[in-house]
Amino acid sequence: MSNLCPTRRSLLKGAAATLLLPATGGLAAAQTPAAQAPGASAAAAGAPPVPAPVSVALSAAEAARPELAGPGRLALFNQGLPGPVLRLKKGGTLNVDLANGLKEDVALVWHGLRGPSAGAALAAAPVAGGKSGTVSVTAPDAGTYWYHAANPTLARRALAGALVVEEPGPALYAADHVLFIQSFPPETGMPIFPVNGAISPTFQGPADGRARLRFINATTLMLRVRVRGPAAYVIAVDGQPAEPFELKEGRLQLPPGGRVDVAATLDDADVSIVELETAQEPIRLAVIAPVGPAGTAPDGPPPPLPPNALPKEIPLQNAARFDVPIGESAVGPPLVGSVKAGRTVVLTLANTMEAPVSVHIQGTAVRLLDGMDDGWKPWWHDTVPVGPKSTVRVAFLADAPGRWPIIVQRVGDGAVVTSRAFEVTPA
Repeated sequence: MSNLCPTRRSLLKGAAATLLLPATGGLAAAQTPAAQAPGASAAAAGAPPVPAPVSVALSAAEAARPELAGPGRLALFNQGLPGPVLRLKKGGTLNVDLANGLKEDVALVWHGLRGPSAGAALAAAPVAGGKSGTVSVTAPDAGTYWYHAANPTLARRALAGALVVEEPGPALYAADHVLFIQSFPPETGMPIFPVNGAISPTFQGPADGRARLRFINATTLMLRVRVRGPAAYVIAVDGQPAEPFELKEGRLQLPPGGRVDVAATLDDADVSIVELETAQEPIRLAVIAPVGPAGTAPDGPPPPLPPNALPKEIPLQNAARFDVPIGESAVGPPLVGSVKAGRTVVLTLANTMEAPVSVHIQGTAVRLLDGMDDGWKPWWHDTVPVGPKSTVRVAFLADAPGRWPIIVQRVGDGAVVTSRAFEVTPA
C-alpha cells in the first residue's frame, strides 16, 4: 500500500474549510432524547442536573456486505456496519428497544460500564429469535465504551457498535471522532480493517488544533496503531481519564475489546495518517485532515479530562485474593470468590496457554499491579491482555453488588477459553 500523504489543499479543494464532520465520523446516532431533563428543576436549585433519558431502537438482522466481509452473511444492528453510535451524557439512562430478527437469542454486553445498572443489564434475559425486548442502563462514567452481542460468534459477525458517554457541559474538543475498528478475513491476502464500516475514511479537525480520536478495537486481534503527524497524547484508557502523556512516535497498542482516547495535534497544511502496523506494509486506517484558518498549534499535553468517581487509592493489605487460571483445559468453580462491597479484590490471571489472551472483567475498572504488589500502573482498565505463559495481577475496590463475569478470549480467533465470575454482596 502506498504511504504517500495527500496534502490539505488536494483534500479540501472545493470544500468549505470551516465545516467539521460530525463527531460520529458519518455514523448516525439512533437516539431520541426526552424533551426535558427530569433534573432541570433540581439544577435550578443548585444540584447537578440529571441528563434526559435517551431512547434507542436496535434491530438485529442478517445482511450481506460482500465488499468487506466476502460472500458470508453478517449479523448487523440497524443494517449498519458497525451498529449506530449511541450517545448519552454522564449519569444519563439509555433505554433500548431490541427487535431480534435473527434465529439465535441475543443478549447485549455493555463493554466497560460499571455500577448496579450494568449488573441488571447483564442479568436481563436474552431476547429470543423473532422476539423483542427492552433493557435500560445508566452510565455513571463519561468515556468511550461499546456494546455487542454476548455470543462471541455474533459479535465477530459484526453485531456491535460504539457507546459514547459524554462529559457534562459543552464538548471538550471541536472535533470528536469514533474510530470503530473491525476486521474481516479476506479470501486471499491481508485481512480487511474497516473503520466505521469504511476503508480509510477521512475525518476533519481544526487546523493548528486538536482532534479527539476514540479508538475502539472490535477485532479479535492485538492491534498496533500509529498516528503519523504532530504530537498525539493519550487522554483516556478503556473509557477512564488518564493523566495525558505523549505517544512515542505516535504508537499505541490496543488489545481486543480495548479502547484508547487520543488527542491528536494537527498542523495547518498536511494531513495526519492513522495506520495499522503489520509484519508487512502498514495498512492505512484513516486520514485526519486539518480545516479552518491557520493559527498557533498547541504546545505540550492537553488538560486532563474530568475525573470519574474511581478511588485514588486501593488498599492492598487485607485484599481478598482469587486465582483465575486461564486455558482451554483450565478447571475450577464458576465463581472464583465472593466479597462484601467496599473490600479490595486482587485477581491473579495466570495464562497457561501458548497464545495471548484478552481478559474482560465486567462491571468494574481495575489497576494492573506492579510485580511486587507494592503499587499499580497509572491507568484503569476493564480489558487486560495477558501474554503466553504469563501471569498478571489486577486490583479493584468492589463497589457494585452483583455477580460479575470474567470472560477470557484467545487473541486471534476470539474463542472463549475461560469463563468465571466474582460476586460482590452488600456491605
